[in-house]
Amino acid sequence: MIRIRSLTATVAGLLLAAAVPLVGTAHPAAASDNGQSVRPAMGWSSWSFVRRTPTEAKIKAQADALVASGLKDHGFVQVNLDDFWQKCDSNGFVVDDYGRWAVDTAKFPGGIKALADYVHSKGLKFGFYVTPGIAKNAVTKNTPIEGTAYHAKDIADTSRTEKNYNCKNMYYIDYSKPGSQEFVNSWAKQFASWGVDYLKIDGVGSQDVPDVQAWDKALRAAGRPITFALSNNLPIADASNWRKLANSWRTQGDVECYCGPGSNGSGYPLTDWSHVSKRFDAAASWQPYAGPGGWNDLDSLEVGNGDQVGLTADQRRSHFTLWAMAASPLLLGTDLTHLDSVDKAMLTNDRLIGVDQDGVAAKRIVNSGARQVWSKRESDGQYVVALFNTGTSGNATVSVNWSQAGFTGSGDVTDLWSGLHKGVIADSYSATLRPGETRLIRVKPVSSLSAAASPGMAVAPYEYLGWGSPQNPTSVMAATGVKWFTLAFVLSDGTCNPKWDGSRPLTGGDDQAKINAIRGAGGDVMVSVGGWSGTKLGEKCSSASALAGAYQKVINAYRLKALDIDIENTEWSNATVRQRVVDALKTVKANNPGLKTVITFGTTTSGPDSTGVDMIKRAANSGLANDVWCIMPFDFGGGATNMGTLTTQAMEGLKARVKSAYGYSDATAYAHIGLSSMNGKTDDSGERVRIADFKTMLAYAQQHHIGRLTYWSVNRDRSCGSGTDGDSCSGVTQQPYDYLKVFTQYTG
Repeated sequence: MIRIRSLTATVAGLLLAAAVPLVGTAHPAAASDNGQSVRPAMGWSSWSFVRRTPTEAKIKAQADALVASGLKDHGFVQVNLDDFWQKCDSNGFVVDDYGRWAVDTAKFPGGIKALADYVHSKGLKFGFYVTPGIAKNAVTKNTPIEGTAYHAKDIADTSRTEKNYNCKNMYYIDYSKPGSQEFVNSWAKQFASWGVDYLKIDGVGSQDVPDVQAWDKALRAAGRPITFALSNNLPIADASNWRKLANSWRTQGDVECYCGPGSNGSGYPLTDWSHVSKRFDAAASWQPYAGPGGWNDLDSLEVGNGDQVGLTADQRRSHFTLWAMAASPLLLGTDLTHLDSVDKAMLTNDRLIGVDQDGVAAKRIVNSGARQVWSKRESDGQYVVALFNTGTSGNATVSVNWSQAGFTGSGDVTDLWSGLHKGVIADSYSATLRPGETRLIRVKPVSSLSAAASPGMAVAPYEYLGWGSPQNPTSVMAATGVKWFTLAFVLSDGTCNPKWDGSRPLTGGDDQAKINAIRGAGGDVMVSVGGWSGTKLGEKCSSASALAGAYQKVINAYRLKALDIDIENTEWSNATVRQRVVDALKTVKANNPGLKTVITFGTTTSGPDSTGVDMIKRAANSGLANDVWCIMPFDFGGGATNMGTLTTQAMEGLKARVKSAYGYSDATAYAHIGLSSMNGKTDDSGERVRIADFKTMLAYAQQHHIGRLTYWSVNRDRSCGSGTDGDSCSGVTQQPYDYLKVFTQYTG
């Protein structure tokens, strides 16, 4: 099939109906705007298992295991080196020429940068550790502050000693003194030069707010994006400060029990149920403060090494469930080189990970002794409900009324640990739980299923803000009830760098203003990368990792929940580029748990052509769990007027190809396909997509519950004036938004 497309007729793709947007609750203070930690961090930290004896070899081994175990592919990408990387003498920390802690080269002979480079070579991120203050040795030696005329004695408050868990001997910094901010800046720049992606500052209390402010400022100026985490047992009275300045904050002391047989209580067990169960009350108290950009950190997740960690399998599931419901960072504290098979199955349960990564912290709605129930509402109208028996003896029947969760009537229930569909359950839900056991369910309110899905993410029409006299999106929302838009197109600026139309910056311009307005009106957006015309990122980025990095810039710019790759023209015809797109999408899905991806491409009347079949097979064989395969059923040639029937025919061909490649059932295959039609006159002379055709497509979508039902474009959803400009009108007689009003009836 030959598809001739110009910029005025570029057709885009789609996004997923089932994606769960990030939605926080009302907060007493704005979240940090440093652009980091849109979702809770996931990965591994050295403290629980490695503890006081970290070495280069040990950290590399855990990074290797994170990849080899497949945990990286499920979003566990942080490798965090905690305390005891430093060198000490009798007076505290040994320091470098500028008063900063010196690395213990006996433990890390290659230095920290070499270790970070190794972690990065695995496609992972490197985390590091520091505490507030300035070392006694720096003051004794009166070391200079890098880049200034000031010295350590100029900024140290030697009348007060900071908390430190290792070498001690840390003085407070007097931030009223010149040179104090510059000292912290020099440290932050050093960490950035080493390749640090995540920094934990430990021993923080209310008295350390000036330090946290200084580090926040320093990290922003360090020249590298760095997630900023605070620890530990921070006072909730200062929650507004922590939320404004950092990306996470420890709500309690250590989860470790320090009851092992080794020195300082190291070794197994790592924790016990008492240390985990104490988190329930803290999570309930801190719940209002969590949301995109800032998270309540419940401490390490001690899942991975079976019963020897000090918890039964039931308790470990409850441990993971609470962390996920609280939207806490998921930083494993276990030995990944000896993963227990039962625990590995827990950690690779994407349904649980999705609950953590949805960006909503649950509320406790039942608190009756050992019986607890937690609930959160996700933005698609579904609820996630967790029931717990926190006791250590005796079964308990735990119950919840749907009205307590937030809705009335019946709910369609799925068990998230097992994945089993439990069916429609009226009014309430109960479970008899063993000591320490949990039940985690997703509930779709039956009474609101239709309303929740229409018009939503499944429909999200295309709007091109770069041409065609684009309508104000909020006006379209008011006129049609649509909530979501697919905005097109992001292209290459001539290099492996994304810009709108290849020329407008992602942030700071009118495009971002429009997105802000859509969200302010209660909607959201998905971004389409590609299209027929212009310079493509898939071709300009020379590797899959580079392309993934370009996609990530787009995701980060708008905190996207989903990404559409509209692959056409020269990108589509090049097998190397097609594989590059597949591999890049695998990377971004691993690095952004919960992100939904859509691949949009052309079709014949019988479904994907040989190139389309190849693309689907490549993705399946590469392990890309693409969420929606979307075809553009038009430009068939021959002046066809029965476009509704031809579209459903093409969709059946697509369904068969996706089903075959992935081994899906019919129902699952339908949920993973979609269509992006064109309204009115298409690029082929005589071919028309009528409103009646849209109604045929709607009926097909309703019957099979497809993943996407959209069209190109809002710009064209109106009659032409004196001219017939295909950029800004449909070329047929219609009222404004007649086509969109058909698709907004879709209920998913």
